[in-house]
Amino acid sequence: MTDDTHQAVFDRLAALREALRGDPSSDAAQALYQCDRLEQALHHWHAEAIRFAAYTIHHLATKPEAGMGDAVRQRVAELRTDLAGAGHSF
Repeated sequence: MTDDTHQAVFDRLAALREALRGDPSSDAAQALYQCDRLEQALHHWHAEAIRFAAYTIHHLATKPEAGMGDAVRQRVAELRTDLAGAGHSF
């Protein structure tokens, strides 16, 4: 696997980070941290770390009490699609 395989995921991560920076929810900072962890895992092709970080981002963004905005939830859905396209599932 090359970084080219993950380029769409890196692009989606950048868009997600932008959305998270503008989101007032209390979990936005934790989700940003997990974005950093996901990026590192992708660079090192560490499958378990990729699954864990991606799952945590998804969980933080979709839990009802988090109150994340629609923009964040949309970016997370797009990220999940691109991760699947790169061969990762969670």
